[in-house]
Amino acid sequence: MLSFDHLCFSWAPGNPCLHDITLQIASGEQVAIVGDNGAGKSTLLRLAAGLLAPTSGTVSWQQQALREQRALALASQIGFLFQESERQLFHSRVEDEIAFGLRLQKLPREEIRLRVATALEECELTKWAASHPLDLDAGQRRMVAVACLHAMQPALLLLDEPSRDFDPRWLTILERWLASERAKGTTIVAISHDAEFVRRNFTTLIELKAGRLIGHGHTSERLAALNGYRPHHSSAMLLAALDQRR
Repeated sequence: MLSFDHLCFSWAPGNPCLHDITLQIASGEQVAIVGDNGAGKSTLLRLAAGLLAPTSGTVSWQQQALREQRALALASQIGFLFQESERQLFHSRVEDEIAFGLRLQKLPREEIRLRVATALEECELTKWAASHPLDLDAGQRRMVAVACLHAMQPALLLLDEPSRDFDPRWLTILERWLASERAKGTTIVAISHDAEFVRRNFTTLIELKAGRLIGHGHTSERLAALNGYRPHHSSAMLLAALDQRR
């Protein structure tokens, strides 16, 4: 479904951020990307979404290079969650925010209404439907962005630190949503520093270091390979383990 072929990216000449990444992600796969700060995780996710263009190499979606595909068509198939949800919220009502992408697709009015109502219910936001997204707390705003993804029903979800800003209640709601997406066969690629969140929700783990792919395999095996990590340790333990491998 998604592939990187000898992918390289530089923010400026002579300052490479990603080096020769070759990787394939299958349809329905659940992939977590880990690595220390500055490893290139968010940049890789943006390249996967077509938000950045490779310096060299190719990113392909369903065996066709992203650069050859129309942005609007990609937007209906690839959903992206930013680290800071405020960056993708701009309507004055939660329900209008959720409906925005559906209106761009020119879906029938009744289908839009039903999808918005379902997304609000699934993400437990119904009572805030008429609220301004920026009047909500950080966790609720993040869940509004998740509701937008739910309504769009993309085949691929790219999530940059999805568990960020959530208290235990909202994290439970998020993980329930992830489970429903897995059941539908949605492909999910997420960045996370939380080892337990990764262990619970993802079967494949990719590790980046200084812009290079240094690990790719089954989540339980890759987590066990990290120095100092054992199941049930905190996200701080994962960060410490990654730091030891620099």
